Amino acid sequence: MAECPTVVRPPEARASAPMTLPPSGERAERLVGQRFGSFMSLRELGRGGMGTVLLAEHVLIPKRVAVKVLHRHLADEPELVSRFLAEARAMSLVQHENVVTVYDLDTREGRPYFVMEYLEGQSLAAFARGPLEPALAVELLAQVCDALGAAHARGIVHRDLKPANVFLVPGNHGRHRVKLLDFGIAKRLIRLEGETPTRTGVLMGTPEFMAPEQCGGQDVDARTDLYAVGVLGYLLLTGTTPFCGSNAAEILVAHLQQAPRPPHEVRPGIPPSLSAVLLRALAKRPEARYATAAELRSALEASITPARTPAPLPAAGFFARVPVHGSLGVREYPCERVGRTGLFVRTGEEPPPVLADVSLLLRLPGGELPCTGKVVGHVTAEQARAWNMVPGFGVELRDATAAFQQTFARLLAGEKPPESTPPAAPQDDARAEPVLREFRQRLAGDHYTVLRVPRDADADMVRSSARDARNRLEPLLAFPLSPGQRALVQRALGKVAEALLVLGHLERRVEYDAELRNLDGVVRCLAAGLTVTALEACRRRYLARHPETEGHSLLHLASGDAFRSAGRLPEALSAYEAALRVDPLHLEALKRWHALRVRMRGHAAPAPPR
Repeated sequence: MAECPTVVRPPEARASAPMTLPPSGERAERLVGQRFGSFMSLRELGRGGMGTVLLAEHVLIPKRVAVKVLHRHLADEPELVSRFLAEARAMSLVQHENVVTVYDLDTREGRPYFVMEYLEGQSLAAFARGPLEPALAVELLAQVCDALGAAHARGIVHRDLKPANVFLVPGNHGRHRVKLLDFGIAKRLIRLEGETPTRTGVLMGTPEFMAPEQCGGQDVDARTDLYAVGVLGYLLLTGTTPFCGSNAAEILVAHLQQAPRPPHEVRPGIPPSLSAVLLRALAKRPEARYATAAELRSALEASITPARTPAPLPAAGFFARVPVHGSLGVREYPCERVGRTGLFVRTGEEPPPVLADVSLLLRLPGGELPCTGKVVGHVTAEQARAWNMVPGFGVELRDATAAFQQTFARLLAGEKPPESTPPAAPQDDARAEPVLREFRQRLAGDHYTVLRVPRDADADMVRSSARDARNRLEPLLAFPLSPGQRALVQRALGKVAEALLVLGHLERRVEYDAELRNLDGVVRCLAAGLTVTALEACRRRYLARHPETEGHSLLHLASGDAFRSAGRLPEALSAYEAALRVDPLHLEALKRWHALRVRMRGHAAPAPPR
């Protein structure tokens, strides 16, 4: 399979796009034999669009590493230097066995370089020359999911997953261990996922592996990488990518519009269940895909695992149905009794927060028993390995009456309750549904939608709306809610608290509004007393997160001034808005945009300080 570029420009932008290949003189440059900190380069391992990778060895001890050096002709390009350094920082943040390790970052003769783990093996592109067996493909994809999950936990989206960026090294018992490489265009997410850090007309990624939102230049998040896992799995199983074309534009359009052919139809022998997992990962809408890398990994492994008859429960064991944290679903987990009023729920998934209230339905040998409790502690996977147990969380039951304890003991021993049938699972409470139906819609939006306030709401309105939301939600916890309803109430209360924390604080709100490009909200913060000094500090933090936008507003600002001087006010307003789209906290641009908009609309509005 031919390698595709990581930076894709639309046809109209290609004519003026500069080539990124080094000049002929630099291509002949020899970096072998040069010193990089404590390491001496031994030979060249390869070259890419950004830099050269060298094999190097410590001058005092027999330790070999790989050194990636930025091309000399790119060292004077601040944007590319920033991207190169961001790659090293991203890899250093993600400490995981399936991600290449970075040891050091430094410069030599004005050129940045970083020292990383030297890998002996081959890329997945070289390994997978044809279709792989489903078991092997899932084994490799599971490790890719583990690597991406570690990156996502640090707020990093890779955005360029492809066979060339997946390296295989020898593992135990003849297996392959995956190492994820090349975070050169990784996206660091913040409180709100922002736009992709690209200039106008430039898409970041490899066309065959780009999710629809990536193809359209829209916001990306962890689910963007999961789409790429779907493409990678499709390729490993069938020998081809789901969408092909004679040029990048055709491929991008296919990602946006065409449905992939099911993999088991392309290559008979692929389990339909595995095919279904990949098709869900390839869903056009991010919300239709798997929510996390761990969820995708579990689905991949389950799709090739033969169905088994559940083993009988041990005498001291039973199951508990628990609401899934962060969703409206319910899962069933193995459970055991701890002391008189405690339970330990065994789960490798994200548990409910400590001190959270949970509703449980205990499935005991003698019948089912609903109860409520409070989460009192977690046992993480790392702790479980150290303590020779399984991960999970502890629950302290609220109902400790003698009658409850007697019923619990009888059901646990396999006895039926006298003259009664086992309690049924809690049903949705009809009184709570109107409120919850409204909050289901509100939780799908941003903080303003959660509080149901306009985007230029003042502080009093924000606080009042948050108080009203809590007053409507908190009484519902006293109702006999179903587990799904109780989980939704708890999630909604958490979202209301988060929205108030952000929108109720001027500096946090103005940075949030900057990410939303909510200029009305920014102006409201200035009118409410946000100082110019505080605004500049927020702007510096914004530009540090979006270094590619700094300075791009100046041309739009100058154009706006020229249009305004010529009396072409609509064009001037559009130019100021373009300046604020790339630099939404630029004070002078805000003043001119706001003043011109008030002049054109002919009404008063909150004004930023002079």
